[in-house]
Amino acid sequence: MKLRKRFFSQNKIRILLIFAIVIFVSIFLVKKNEKEGIQVIKNKKLDIPIKKRLPGKKKLVKLENKIQKGDTIINTLERAGMERQTAYKLFFDIKPVYNLKKIRAGNKFILYKEDNEIKKLKYEVNSDSLLNIVKDKDGTFKGKLIIIPYVIKTNIIRGKIKDSLFESILELGEKPELADILASLYEYDIDFNRDIRKNDTFVVLVEKKYLNNKFVKYRDILAAEFINRGKSIKIIRYTSPEGKTAFFHPDGRAVKKMFLRCPLPFMRVTSRYGMRRHPVLGFSAKHNGVDFGASVGTKIRASATGYIKKTGYNRIMGRYIMIRHPNRYISHYYHLSRIKKGIGSGVKVNQGEIIGYVGNTGRSTGPHLHYGLQKNRRYIDPLRLKSPTKNPVKKCYLEHFKQYSAKIFLLIYSNKIIDIPEKFQKVFINYAKTKPYLKGL
Repeated sequence: MKLRKRFFSQNKIRILLIFAIVIFVSIFLVKKNEKEGIQVIKNKKLDIPIKKRLPGKKKLVKLENKIQKGDTIINTLERAGMERQTAYKLFFDIKPVYNLKKIRAGNKFILYKEDNEIKKLKYEVNSDSLLNIVKDKDGTFKGKLIIIPYVIKTNIIRGKIKDSLFESILELGEKPELADILASLYEYDIDFNRDIRKNDTFVVLVEKKYLNNKFVKYRDILAAEFINRGKSIKIIRYTSPEGKTAFFHPDGRAVKKMFLRCPLPFMRVTSRYGMRRHPVLGFSAKHNGVDFGASVGTKIRASATGYIKKTGYNRIMGRYIMIRHPNRYISHYYHLSRIKKGIGSGVKVNQGEIIGYVGNTGRSTGPHLHYGLQKNRRYIDPLRLKSPTKNPVKKCYLEHFKQYSAKIFLLIYSNKIIDIPEKFQKVFINYAKTKPYLKGL
């Protein structure tokens, strides 16, 4: 009898423990669901828990994209699923904060959708700021420009050429973009395909952007020196008291010259200026230009600012462009596969602007660009041209520019560590922007 009572009492304890565990697990699951925005409701008939999402806790679907060429904010939002009327409402609601007519092709935008309805939008205005748009409960859109909180650090980078500038930059642990920036700065003085040699050296004073202690991108090159075949070529970024920023050599000459060394992004000379045996006709004749070998479709840049004199096609030059420049210069571009849309007689083009694409049209033995240059109606050798410089430092600022330049390069030569202390950055890098700079003018 006693054994039977003990057995039943032990079973009661076990049942109570199991019941307590079930209740505890149920409470835990309910709390978890509520935390995730899910409300648990019991069906009275079946006594089965049914999951229902709480209001305001719906999941937003994130969609990333880029503004396409020719897009407006209206057709961009329509394509994303927003009604045209709503898209116009968004445009006008946000206009006091930012005019969305200014959207640019290539800039990133992020959409946040809820039940296939756009609730939020982020647009990359530029590398330093974002436009954040949120839809309120009453259907109005509110916008805010957010400045990205980058930390700017100024670094000195030193290197030596082994095979190419690109490979040397990568060996230093830097990004390939730095090689592109340097090459574009020195394109008026150095041909990085032919001129550089092993053991050439370079040093760069550059600003870098960091976000959450991670390197994001390069900002501005403040100064650089490239020693090519023993010749030192220095460049410095300078902002005048008038607020104009440009690159100069330490003597005040502008880095930017009237003509680019080459209309192509890279340079491979296949035939030089002067007398040569013609590859098609088979006899010697003067070659009034330089041929640059390149694949079909390679972009061709205007070598200098000017106005389109003529475009057309003939059986010798193929598809061609002629540009008239100041001081009686005319540049010639032959054998193009096509001319960029909008390029025609009388149109103004800026130096470096894309005007056409390499081809193999006319009297040609392979894909290439024939580039010619005339001065006072006489052909000259483009590779020997000593291109006039543009807009040097004004005489009234020259002395102070030289002082600034000397201080910057003193900093570069005397500093052997990579990270420059902040106090030195403020003294030297911002020298041109402080009031003491203006003394003595």
